[in-house]
Amino acid sequence: MKPIVRIVGIIVSLAAFAFVGRAIYRSFDGLQQQLASPSFLIAVAGSVVAYATILQLCGLAWHRLLAAIDHPSLGIGHALAIYGRTQIYKYLPSNVLHMVGRYRLAKSAGASNKALAFAQIGELLTIVLAAAGISVLLARAVLVHALEEHSVDDPTLVNVLVVGGIAILAVGVTAIVRQRMAGAGQKAFVAVAVAFVFYALFFIGSGLLLAGLCKSLSSASEVPELIGIGAAAWLVGFLVPGAPGGLGVRETILIAGLSTAGLPAVEATAVALGYRFVTTVGDALLAIVVMLCAFKK
Repeated sequence: MKPIVRIVGIIVSLAAFAFVGRAIYRSFDGLQQQLASPSFLIAVAGSVVAYATILQLCGLAWHRLLAAIDHPSLGIGHALAIYGRTQIYKYLPSNVLHMVGRYRLAKSAGASNKALAFAQIGELLTIVLAAAGISVLLARAVLVHALEEHSVDDPTLVNVLVVGGIAILAVGVTAIVRQRMAGAGQKAFVAVAVAFVFYALFFIGSGLLLAGLCKSLSSASEVPELIGIGAAAWLVGFLVPGAPGGLGVRETILIAGLSTAGLPAVEATAVALGYRFVTTVGDALLAIVVMLCAFKK
């Protein structure tokens, strides 16, 4: 199945790049003006720093999962440093090397294989669970609107799609409970719940940054919808195999979602590109800060 999954991932990624390239081409003149807007540039600059800051929520969630099994073999400061340093690895081919890097660095720092395995499984479950939950709860109206634009106004279909999102939550919860029943213990179950809260806060925070970029260009759309669209874009970009950092795929979902939510196509494209810049540079900024701190020591 691995070759098939890889091929599907490549096809989806290429289709996403084609979609984004077409969007840029169709609105190139207006896009230049939007990207050069002083308010937009200020929003982007501020969002880079803010994004690097809220990434600490993900680092805290990962440490909490580790500490549930290995406390106190890896201190919170050390865990955050490892998390920050390896975030940039996700832009290398495969979209999972940041997790591999965290595993290896934490192993070298003294974390056990059991704790690392639990943290990795717990991270995958809870971060996908959080993104899916926020997407379903906040972006449902955008989904309904998108279907109506394509002459699909059957409430049954909408409900089926929403139930599908809820089913993702149910599968995640079931997997977490099974992991607990396998002997991870109540402490580990609590750690998963705490990690879920941290990841949910991360998606809300990053969604607010997306909303800030949108508001710097347009007053269209509601903030909760924008948060849901941002979470959905992250989720799809994360699930597509082989897309480094969800590159191309995330932008496709953002452009489509923001356009459906009421932003003009040129503004939706500018926001998608700006948000990519924010997240990439934010990841790089965090990694640079961590490495500079390590060098001074």
